[in-house]
Formats: sequence, structure tokens, C-alpha cells
Amino acid sequence: MKSVNRQSFWCFAGFVALVPAVLWAQAPPPIHEEVNFKSIDGMKIYGNLYRPKGNGPFPAIVRVHGGLHGQAQSRRQDYFVDNGYVVLDVDYRGSEGHGKDYRNKLTMADKELDDVLAAAKFLQTLPVVQKEKLAIMGDSRGGYITYSVIARQNPFKAAVAISGFTDLIKQYEYEAEIAPNFMQIQKLMKGSPYTMEEKFKDLSPVSFASRINVPVLLLHGNNDRLVLPDHAWKMAEALFLHQKEHDIIVLYSPEEDTGHNLKGKALEQAHEQSLKWLNKYLFPENKK
Repeated sequence: MKSVNRQSFWCFAGFVALVPAVLWAQAPPPIHEEVNFKSIDGMKIYGNLYRPKGNGPFPAIVRVHGGLHGQAQSRRQDYFVDNGYVVLDVDYRGSEGHGKDYRNKLTMADKELDDVLAAAKFLQTLPVVQKEKLAIMGDSRGGYITYSVIARQNPFKAAVAISGFTDLIKQYEYEAEIAPNFMQIQKLMKGSPYTMEEKFKDLSPVSFASRINVPVLLLHGNNDRLVLPDHAWKMAEALFLHQKEHDIIVLYSPEEDTGHNLKGKALEQAHEQSLKWLNKYLFPENKK
């Protein structure tokens, strides 16, 4: 893959919403079904599958939710489905909503990555999916998982990582300062960098950027106070250093929409930029 390295930041103020609310209300709901499939070790994994109306085949996205446990929520409408993509929201092991035993199988940079890759293989078995046109997208911890998956052998042509942490030691120290009773990274890693420093470093995306083999768009809200935007900037620097194809967009305005969970106009802009990124690599024949 030829490396093209671009870095930019965006300041959005007063832009027009991509899809007016009235059009969202009029858009037909996506075809939705709950699915399950086997992971690499044979464990049953769950997900929500959405697809446009019609026979396809369509390009597809594996979408990875965030949270310590978290869960893919059922959606009444989906921006990417409305734009011609099949979307599989995967509830990798450790997710909520599938029983206590499933929830307790929480892993970090291990079996949950296998589950996400198994989701891609499941999509490739569906006649409605263009098997060679797969992408991956994740936010928060899902952004971290996205980085980790695209550093392995994988079938993805493009990736989007939103609000993801990229330096586990820095995130541990920050969480210890702002939320010592929560400490998501400590729970995920089952320890601290004071006793497991090398493991924290090895599992940080900034440390394994050289192994990433998929063009990745980094998106982050400037007002994120759970995972600071510096994680995105540091990851972009690491990708640039190793000549990996990427871009970075930090959303600045309106400030109230650019927190850890993007919303409002910032979310609309994130959707628009993500779609442009995916289309660029999944449909290179359309590039002018």
C-alpha cells in the first residue's frame, strides 16, 4: 500500500447540518435484525445488523462500541445505512445485555479483537455484502479496538477511530487524577503501569503504529474531557513517523457538541467526514 500522509485540523462554526431533521424523519428505517456468529475460539458473539433496502450487494462496516462493558444499542435510523452501507454493530465479549457470564469475559487487546475480526468474516458470508469492501469504525474504547484490529492481519480497506485512547499510561494517569473511583484502564488492564509498565506500553497504539496496515481517519472532539484530544495528535504523529496513511480531524465548534460523545452538528460533521473517508478507499475507481 502506498503511504499518503496528511494531517489537518478543522474548525467548524455555523456549518449547515448535513441531513435536516425533517429528512431524517422521512427516511425509511433500515432493515434490522439481531444476529450471532462464532468467534475464532467458537464462542457465540452477538450483534445488530442493519442494511439498506434492495438486494445489493453493498459495502459494509463493522462498528465497535465503547465503554468498559457497553452495548450496541438498537437504532431507529442509521446514517451509513442511509448512504448505502450494511452495518454490523458487534457486541464483542464483555458487552452488556447477554448475561452475566458473557459480561464477565472482559478482555483487553485479546479475545475481543478476535470477535471483531469474526464479525468481518460473518459479513463476508452474506450475499448482500460486497466481500472485498469492508471497513471498521469504533469510538472510545471501540476506537482503541479499531487501532488494535488494523494492526493485525485483517480484511478492512479503511478505518475510522473516534475519541480513542492511544497511550494507556497517559490515560491511566489522567483517569487517576479526574476519576479515581472509576479507572476504566485499570479495570481493563487488571493492573497499573507501576507494576506492568511494559505491557501498558506494548498495548498502546502509539507504540504499535508501525504495524497498522489500513488507512485510518482519526476523529476527536476538542472538548473531550474523558479522553483528551492529545491522544489523537500523538497517534497522528506516530502514524506520520512510520509513513502510514491517515488523516486527523479535531472538531472545535460548537464546543458543546465536541465532548467525548459527539452530538449535534459535530456528530453530523463526523458522519460526513467518515463517509468521505470510507468511500475514498472502498471505491477508489470513483476518484477523479
